[in-house]
Amino acid sequence: MKMLLKSLLSISVLFMVAVFISGCVNVDQKTKLNADGSGTMSVKYWTKSSNVTGDELSGFGFTEAKVKSNYTSSNTEPTDIKVEKNATTDSTSVVTLNVKFKDINKLSEAKAFAKIKASFVDGKEGKDFKYVLLQDTASAKNMGMSDYKLTYEFEFPGEVLSTNGTKDGQKVKWEKTVADLKEDITMSATVKAGKKCGLFGMELPIIFLLGMGFIYLRRRK
Repeated sequence: MKMLLKSLLSISVLFMVAVFISGCVNVDQKTKLNADGSGTMSVKYWTKSSNVTGDELSGFGFTEAKVKSNYTSSNTEPTDIKVEKNATTDSTSVVTLNVKFKDINKLSEAKAFAKIKASFVDGKEGKDFKYVLLQDTASAKNMGMSDYKLTYEFEFPGEVLSTNGTKDGQKVKWEKTVADLKEDITMSATVKAGKKCGLFGMELPIIFLLGMGFIYLRRRK
């Protein structure tokens, strides 16, 4: 009976520790978005090395192979992956990488973005952008989660008309914490659409001028 109680106690302690460290990761992500929805991003995330017992924590890889696997899809390509441990008093495991993507609307095809919904589509006033971090109440309710920062910055291809973030020219920044994941975190912006090319853009005036020139030359003959 005593052995059973000890086993149950050990399992309970391990479960509580696992729940506590879940989501204990800081994230700093900077993205440059193109008009067609493609773009590049630099990603940095880190946590105390003592939190990492395997190659992954809360969906974040902490070995080069795991990071590459998490960020690779038919839409995304990770490069310049670095996994480092800072030998300080609170020894920190730090991961940095760059990611090239073809379409931000398809980011969730990669495992690393499975808990994210991203969209960049035509709207009434321009291009409507949304980047949603899906709620994670299990992590958000743990003690100390307000100490773990989630920072996202996006550089847009045109003037930012409106946003719920902090705007600096064509860049917008959002600063949250893991504690905020008690509900979905929605980052949004409306971006001025670029000038359209084609028959109703740059080509129409050129065709008109060529036509007038042709008529003028015909009349001279």
